[in-house]
Amino acid sequence: MDELLILLLRKGAHAKPCRLTTAELGALAGMSQQNASRRITALAEAGMLVRNKGGIMLTAKGYQDVAGLYSSLKAVIDGGKLEFSGVIVRGLGEGSFYMSLEGYRKQIRERLGFDPFPGTLNIRLDEDERWKRQSLIDNEPIIISGFKDRDRTYGELYAYRCRVEGRDGAIIVPLRTHHGQEILEIIFPFNAKAELRKKDGARVKVKA
Repeated sequence: MDELLILLLRKGAHAKPCRLTTAELGALAGMSQQNASRRITALAEAGMLVRNKGGIMLTAKGYQDVAGLYSSLKAVIDGGKLEFSGVIVRGLGEGSFYMSLEGYRKQIRERLGFDPFPGTLNIRLDEDERWKRQSLIDNEPIIISGFKDRDRTYGELYAYRCRVEGRDGAIIVPLRTHHGQEILEIIFPFNAKAELRKKDGARVKVKA
């Protein structure tokens, strides 16, 4: 992690361009202007920031890099806990199909301790919460192995225990999925929407 990214974040460069010269950045970071200039150039080439006449601004990649470090450190300090906020959204129907397959169900019963309802609760994370997802998948997963049947091959799943509104479930991360990074897929031993009395668009918090 380059400390210039953290310095720029503190200066608000994730929200709007920061008007600082490399000499000023170097002075703030305790380095020479030449070193600050070289590192800013390297960060721009790595896609971490953009620099133009308006100033220096972190890209989404740069912000996520800093935010991911923060999340990892916070998780260690807080005992490994993460909390996500988002809204329930309608899925693509894939969860119902995959969670009905005995190749997955058997492993989930053995490794997570419950028989999954044939479907997933899909949570679209708030935009400022999405960077936490990387910290989740950086943790050691419960692995649900892929398998083959006579028709096709099914991929591996990573699972992470979680709680939603006081109910125990597990976030699943398929290694192959049509969902974007903003979606959390959660399995439970029951119909989640019925049990939680929630509809699409309802807000929920997920603790993992």
